[in-house]
Amino acid sequence: MKLKGKIASFVIGILIISIGSITIFSYIEMKNLLRDQIDKNMLNIANSFASTYEVKEYLKGNKTVPIGLLNDEIEKARIKTGVEFIVVMDMEGIRYSHPVKSKIGEKFIGGDEQRVLKDGEEYISTASGSLGISVRAFSPIYDDDNKQIGAVAVGMLYNKFDNEVYTKMYKFIPIIVAGLVLGALGAVAISYSIKKAIFGLEPEEIALILKQKETVIENIKEGIIALDNNGRITLFNEEASRILGLKDSDIGSPITEFTYDSMLDVFLHSGKPIRNVEIKARPGLNIMCKYSTIKGFKNQDLGLVVTFEDLTEVRKMAEELTGIKKMAWSLRAQNHEFMNKLHTISGLIQLEEYDEAVKFINVIADSKKNISTIISDKIKDVSLAALILAKYSKCEEYRIKLIIDENSKLTRLPEYMTSEELVSVVGNLIENSIDEVKKDGTGEIYVKICEEENNININIKDNGAGIPESIRESIYKIGITTKKGSRGFGMHIVKKIIDEAKGNIDFKINRGTEWIISIPRERS
Repeated sequence: MKLKGKIASFVIGILIISIGSITIFSYIEMKNLLRDQIDKNMLNIANSFASTYEVKEYLKGNKTVPIGLLNDEIEKARIKTGVEFIVVMDMEGIRYSHPVKSKIGEKFIGGDEQRVLKDGEEYISTASGSLGISVRAFSPIYDDDNKQIGAVAVGMLYNKFDNEVYTKMYKFIPIIVAGLVLGALGAVAISYSIKKAIFGLEPEEIALILKQKETVIENIKEGIIALDNNGRITLFNEEASRILGLKDSDIGSPITEFTYDSMLDVFLHSGKPIRNVEIKARPGLNIMCKYSTIKGFKNQDLGLVVTFEDLTEVRKMAEELTGIKKMAWSLRAQNHEFMNKLHTISGLIQLEEYDEAVKFINVIADSKKNISTIISDKIKDVSLAALILAKYSKCEEYRIKLIIDENSKLTRLPEYMTSEELVSVVGNLIENSIDEVKKDGTGEIYVKICEEENNININIKDNGAGIPESIRESIYKIGITTKKGSRGFGMHIVKKIIDEAKGNIDFKINRGTEWIISIPRERS
């Protein structure tokens, strides 16, 4: 059953039980009250006739009044009072009056008259008589000497008594029905209002959406904070906790305790989403924010959701993607190695070892000429050529032998791969190899970039220790690295670039690591 139906059914059920219980208790109470009232009335009637002069005289034997006339007078009183019968009897239980005249002179029927005749009690009882089951009031009759000479019985049929109760209750039936109808309408209105307030969702749907959103929020690589209209924190995810240092106990605290965001009041009351606002959260931490308002089911403003990211991390990722950081390192290494060579030449000249100086210069020139010739003549992409040359200089600084295969050749980039992306792929792989073999001066790195009819193949091999077996299956995931510090982005970036170009990447571990990459020239 839907939530709306459950609420309506529950409220209506409560109404039926409540009103039904009240009705039943009211009926019982009214029946008791009415019974008490009728009993008192019948006792009063019985007492009234028990004290009547004519009745006393007749029972004493003074029959100046004919019995038929006495009965007629009693019947007139009975009709006025609405009782079923008024019976005057002597001490033997012989009737002197009765609604049915033929029963006058007969013995009173029921057996409940013995108490009034023998003990002179005044009481109410229920018994079956000549007219049927009836409720009876008995009162003794005494003469002037206070001697009991008979009794009076006043009765009402039991079904008539019940009818009297039902007649009284019928007056309340319209009120009861009206209460049930109004209650049912109120239940439907309440269920509709609740359903609207929760956007027409069922409890199971709300629970599912809540769990889904919790999972989504916690897995988003951006900080998320929800604020109420007073700027107090109502919700935050794990990334927001990491960036701003939030704890669970900070729920309910003003956001101004954790950020210098002076524009917050403007955003809270603007009612409009605002994107890409760079603010200084605290010294040394700049964040890029997006503000979105939270709307209620009546379109009222309930607060804000602030989505943000650490610009420090963003810029670090940008440097990884573009190779700026690695290019800076390479230029520094080239400058450092160039100064070393100049110092060597200067020392040889000062020692007047001119032949050695010339020989040293020629060796350097030939080495640079050979590598420059291979790179400039066969690698036509300027950015890639510059990268390889810079890496060559860095390898020289670390006493690493960088071998560029003479058959290397690249005249045209693959379709859907930019120069920057190719530089990022080659740069990351060579840099990883440098980190692996720069330890003892015996390191070697082999690089080959060649073209085939349909593919561009890249091979990069080193003689290092190889990728640890524990991370081989997860090497392309973010954060997976053997290096210290905030690393672990490079291979994820390489894999992403190659996948987007519809290429393949694999590696072999054999006295080092060999990367084998194939990228189609054109994508179907």
